[in-house]
Amino acid sequence: MKYKQVIICTLGLLVGMTQPVLGEFEIPTKTRTGNRADAGNRGPNAPPPKLCLQMGKPLLALVPQSNFGYTLASHPTFWLYIPGYSKSIDFTLIDDNTGDKVYQTNFNVESEQGIISLKLPSVAPPLKVGKQYRWVFVFDCGDGAEDLSVDVVVERVAASNSLTSQLNSAATMMEKIDIYAENGLWHETITELGNLRRSNPDDVAIASRWNSLWQQDYIRFPDYDLTLEQIQDCCDVSDR
Repeated sequence: MKYKQVIICTLGLLVGMTQPVLGEFEIPTKTRTGNRADAGNRGPNAPPPKLCLQMGKPLLALVPQSNFGYTLASHPTFWLYIPGYSKSIDFTLIDDNTGDKVYQTNFNVESEQGIISLKLPSVAPPLKVGKQYRWVFVFDCGDGAEDLSVDVVVERVAASNSLTSQLNSAATMMEKIDIYAENGLWHETITELGNLRRSNPDDVAIASRWNSLWQQDYIRFPDYDLTLEQIQDCCDVSDR
């Protein structure tokens, strides 16, 4: 009997130590042409790596492997991994149907390599429900070398009555994030979870959920481990 009690207690401790993970993200059936990673020229005749690439890491648009993500927001937030310092990063939002430029700005990055986010400012035209937009970031590595660039697609959708009810009933932000993930709302999922991770870097439960996002099939970057990267305090273009 004593041995059984020890086993039961041990199992209870192991269960208690299990860290929470994010609910399975519902991958949209849509896919789009695009490029969510740019590691520069790696051919046999390529020049030596640029300073920003000497760590062997690329510019990454943080989206699923489909190069596509849904959002509820009129002015969503876009997430990137940058390989280092840059004198200039250009951001362009394009109507993916007509090719017309919707908004453009540029900003500097003074932080080290890591994950950054950029919210579409209120001065930019709002995304229209049902329309697809291509968002493009161009990273200047300096030294006159070829720029790095990524381009992927976002589509704004309207919240159903059922989804609105679920979100209003959520008791915590974590519950809301799970609802976003289960409904395939990429930009809300990564933005709310990423903001929590940035504000609470020592919170083990938040870190566990953040890490589990990047381990899910169709989201993870097979060659790069984003769970080890710091989320930087960047970038604000609200007045541009």
